[in-house]
Amino acid sequence: MKFTHFFFVALLMIGAAGLQSCKQEGCTDPKASNYDLDAKDDDGSCTFDKTDDIVEIAIRQVKNGQETAFVTARQNFINLLTQQEYVYNDREYESFFHFNPAQDSTRAVFIGMTQYEDLETFQSVGNTLGTSSEAGAFFSTFDPLVFTAMKPKVAGTEVDLTKLASSGQILEIAVRDLSLYPNFDQADYDAKLDAFLAVLAQQAGRVAEYQWVSVLNPNIVVGMTVYESQQAFFGIASDPAFNSNPAVGAFFSAYPPNMGGEVSTVVK
Repeated sequence: MKFTHFFFVALLMIGAAGLQSCKQEGCTDPKASNYDLDAKDDDGSCTFDKTDDIVEIAIRQVKNGQETAFVTARQNFINLLTQQEYVYNDREYESFFHFNPAQDSTRAVFIGMTQYEDLETFQSVGNTLGTSSEAGAFFSTFDPLVFTAMKPKVAGTEVDLTKLASSGQILEIAVRDLSLYPNFDQADYDAKLDAFLAVLAQQAGRVAEYQWVSVLNPNIVVGMTVYESQQAFFGIASDPAFNSNPAVGAFFSAYPPNMGGEVSTVVK
């Protein structure tokens, strides 16, 4: 009876091990939140954490005589870029108003943004494509005004570039290097920013607000506001009551967008 008992237990253990080893389907992507180390075949169930995604932003001023070449080279490069694994949601905007009064207004400015699964993906793709012929052809058609990679200012915020302004809406972008403000005080900056955004949020035609911080240089911050239309943007920008609000004046007098900024329409 003793032999029979242990023989039966052994059979159960072997059977359980066999069932475990027979597990075939699950999430096989190591970047996924529900990655299953034991899965042999991917079952399409992978889910990804969108709170650690990175957004690359490039503000580019087209070189004289390169307008047609820029459009063609951009499309070729973006086609290659979006074929890379873990690269999502490439967006493009065209500026119609510049914050920097000294900026050459005769040359077109475009803003490109691309979403990456994480910082590692951004760095890896950059290393892979940076020396490609497509990149070389594209980069030769413009002068870079701003380039960085960023994450939401508030940790835990999900990133989805598909929601960042739709056709017909306006995207305003302001870029600041906090280290360049004399005697910079983070608490004062945050207080003035919050007060300004509270006033802006009350304006008719303001749709959404996004605040970002660079992962390459934490001193660089990017503010974005979406408006319903050009009419809505200019209506707010020219409103005497808005411009005379103490919170608006206090923020812009202390912290003008010292790296420039653009107000743009949606290309795609």
